[in-house]
Amino acid sequence: MQNLKIWTYLSLPWLSFAIFFFCAFFFIAFFKEIDSTYISNSYLSGLFFNTIMLSLGSAILSSLIAVPLAILVTFYKFPGQKFFSWALSLSIAFPAYVYAFIYVGIFEYASPISEYLRGIQINLPSIKNIYGASIIMSMALFPYIFLLTKAQLSYVGAGLFKAAKSLGDSNLRAIRRVIIPSIKPAIYAGMALVIFETISDFGGVSTLRVETFTVGIYDAWFGYQNYYSAARLAGYLLIFVLFIIFLNRYLGAKSATLATKTAETFERIELSTLSQCTFTIICALLFIVIFCVPLTQLMIWHFGEIESTFYQNFDIFFNSLLIGISAAIFTVFFAMSLSLSYKKSKFLRPIISISSSGYAVPGSVISAGLLVGFDFLFNTSITLYGIFGLILCLSLRFMTPAFNYISSSLANISKSSENALTTYSKNSFKAFTLFYLPQMRPAISLGIMIVFIESIKEQPATLLLRPVGFDTLSTKIYNYTSEGQWEMASGPSLLLIFLSLIFVYLINKNLDLNKNI
Repeated sequence: MQNLKIWTYLSLPWLSFAIFFFCAFFFIAFFKEIDSTYISNSYLSGLFFNTIMLSLGSAILSSLIAVPLAILVTFYKFPGQKFFSWALSLSIAFPAYVYAFIYVGIFEYASPISEYLRGIQINLPSIKNIYGASIIMSMALFPYIFLLTKAQLSYVGAGLFKAAKSLGDSNLRAIRRVIIPSIKPAIYAGMALVIFETISDFGGVSTLRVETFTVGIYDAWFGYQNYYSAARLAGYLLIFVLFIIFLNRYLGAKSATLATKTAETFERIELSTLSQCTFTIICALLFIVIFCVPLTQLMIWHFGEIESTFYQNFDIFFNSLLIGISAAIFTVFFAMSLSLSYKKSKFLRPIISISSSGYAVPGSVISAGLLVGFDFLFNTSITLYGIFGLILCLSLRFMTPAFNYISSSLANISKSSENALTTYSKNSFKAFTLFYLPQMRPAISLGIMIVFIESIKEQPATLLLRPVGFDTLSTKIYNYTSEGQWEMASGPSLLLIFLSLIFVYLINKNLDLNKNI
């Protein structure tokens, strides 16, 4: 595969940066002297407890919501089944920090709903605690498990379900004994994503008054100007993340998939009229809670203002577009280079795997590493280079999905097809444009959309690495919510959700057209 040699050279800058970053970060985080009075044992134990409890609580609640729903819309026939099979994933367009301030605003003492309920002797509980935060996080993040489980069911569900039914199992027994074990890898993978997203969140947990490691890193950096302490906290968080990765891979390996994709058309189970109504009502209520209520509340807040600030947010809207597009193009280019290099060079594969595993690393960790690293090595701030540092951080964080999509598309190329490329062995450009690019094009499109939507939603990294005076939709939302200005935060939130929904639609359309990716 001499025609791929040039892509190995193109991937070397990224590989060098990624490996150097992780090595330098570990050195600075664990070998530089820090202020022990700031990072006390009691403080660390509190951060660990809150982070672990919140992430596990969010993952468990998300799975309890997502798995039954995925089975429900996959196996059963009821009114609205087709609509809910995609509509229930729309909450992924809402960042967790937007959900947080919406429901804090709804539940706060002075809200119209709270005042009305107090009038009939009902007091709403506070959601500014770990329990409330777990519920809020699960509402925002359960689509990760829902979509993965639904995709896995499309591969293993029909054949296994029919086999179990033929042996005399009831519907519920077949699901419990056969279907659930077969989709455990998807469930574990989805729960890991929920955990990663939860520990990466900053704005949501700040609003809900839950002090996690991300909050601790931000406070150490901006509140106390204690940079090496921030790096040490980021190092501890990274160790926790690596443990979760190891645990997820161990559990995934222990859970064997019991079947492969079937070409059979699966006839959904007919239900009684009462069961159909019950399932429709359950799905409708959940859709109202996760999508209709928060969207309606944002619109009430925004358009209820005497002076609408909607148009004032267009400058930061274009800033978010700039960040999203720049990060997407930069990331996907190197993801493509890494994927082609991975296919060519067995020697580089372990290094490529490490350099493309940043999705599990919170944005706050990468940001702290870049800030402290540049200060330690070059005695300067990376923020002085404009949005360059932020683009590097976002690319390092979101390289994983782009790399996985593109490398998966290349894995579908047969050996015979590659052997036919000997004609172009001396013409890398022709081999790329005529053979590899058509194979990768759907995955490249999907990678661009995923990186874009994740980049514009990313908050802690943007807060830490943005240049002075540079605001995005996510940072503006934090500025308003940190002061309790829910109405002012509604404008940039609506723009962010609108932009996210467009790309969620495009992603779903892309997946429908290219199910082989």
